[in-house]
Amino acid sequence: MVRQLLSEAEGYELLKAAGIPVPRFVITHSSAEAEKAAGMIGYPVVMKVISQQVVHKTDAGGVILNIRSHSEAAAAFKKISRDVKAKVPGAVIDGIIVLQQLAPGLEMLIGGKTDPAFGKVITIGTGGTLVELLHDISIRVLPVEDNEIRTMVRQLRSYRLIEGYRNHPPPR
Repeated sequence: MVRQLLSEAEGYELLKAAGIPVPRFVITHSSAEAEKAAGMIGYPVVMKVISQQVVHKTDAGGVILNIRSHSEAAAAFKKISRDVKAKVPGAVIDGIIVLQQLAPGLEMLIGGKTDPAFGKVITIGTGGTLVELLHDISIRVLPVEDNEIRTMVRQLRSYRLIEGYRNHPPPR
């Protein structure tokens, strides 16, 4: 079975189609395009590699945060391209996404796949770089109703963070 992951941009397009707000982004293929995209989006921006062979972008040198100028965007494009090729030999780089950098917050995982035994399943959980450390996920076989999605969210150990915890208000 061939495993295919949606790119970050493809995921954003699905979310936008569902009416969920996403950061502004542009897919680039050169340092000049990255400069132009960053200026168009507005600083600061984040740049991330797009590659089916690179699942953990940060570990592969495929993410740079806090880019604040055209020259930094061009340099980041070159650095990501160089570092990913060095750390993941044979990786095909399909582009580098330039994204509006959002304020720090709670990252969530939303995923789906077709399981050979169960069919289509959905996974939600704590996302970002903590996803594999915490293993805080909930999985259901599709289809599911809205109330079941809410139950999945409430089952997460990180749910207290979603509600707001100590001096951290709930995410908006």
